[in-house]
Amino acid sequence: MSKQALSKKVIHICIISIIIIGIVFTALMFILEYDENGEVNMPFIINKISVISTVDGQDVENPQAKWDLRVNQNNDIYLYIEKNNNYNKTETISTVKIDNLKTEKKSNIGEIKFYKQSQDEKQLYKNIEENVFDSLEYIGAKSSNSKKLEISNQGGIVEFRCANNNIGLYKSDEDTEINHGELLKKININEEDLYANIFFDLTIKLDSGKIFKAEGIKLTIPNSDLITNGKVGQEHDFSEKIVFKRIEN
Repeated sequence: MSKQALSKKVIHICIISIIIIGIVFTALMFILEYDENGEVNMPFIINKISVISTVDGQDVENPQAKWDLRVNQNNDIYLYIEKNNNYNKTETISTVKIDNLKTEKKSNIGEIKFYKQSQDEKQLYKNIEENVFDSLEYIGAKSSNSKKLEISNQGGIVEFRCANNNIGLYKSDEDTEINHGELLKKININEEDLYANIFFDLTIKLDSGKIFKAEGIKLTIPNSDLITNGKVGQEHDFSEKIVFKRIEN
């Protein structure tokens, strides 16, 4: 092979190598960007998450005083799922699923459990075992009905409770009535002792077969100033923080 032919061959190999490296680099950049940002134009988005933190006392069995209460700290969580106005195709929700629930507690006070809504029409939530869930699935329907675990197929609210149960006991024969919002003060619980992080995955399945999943959505409970106010609501803007990835179609 002449020097001229060898030189041309080397140049061709270099050009091909540069093209391959460029393609691989572009693919890696795309993968890294998708891993960080996920789907950039979802059919449905999580507009916000609202958390309402409260305190309540439940009567213990065989009470030893006029007021013999087991104190719980409740966090009612509302996920607002809305249609993305920038998405130009028609899609409808088949199911919305919450699972892979995890907790990180700052102390050993109480026991955290997750509850779906009560079937009792007079009471939104009851912290009882039959309402505890590890996985919660809402079904797409014409309209939302949280007690039936239904969400409008055009978007709506998915809600559940995260409760820190049995954080203390309050006994009294002197109080004429009980303000549940003051129970944390009465049992000398510090707000910092109640702080915990909760994590969960959220999967949205569409009637078209597309499935989108966000992993490790994080919330810190309870809301600040609960001891002072007794009930605190807070809205979290997650419109640009929750990363969904397509796992089907």
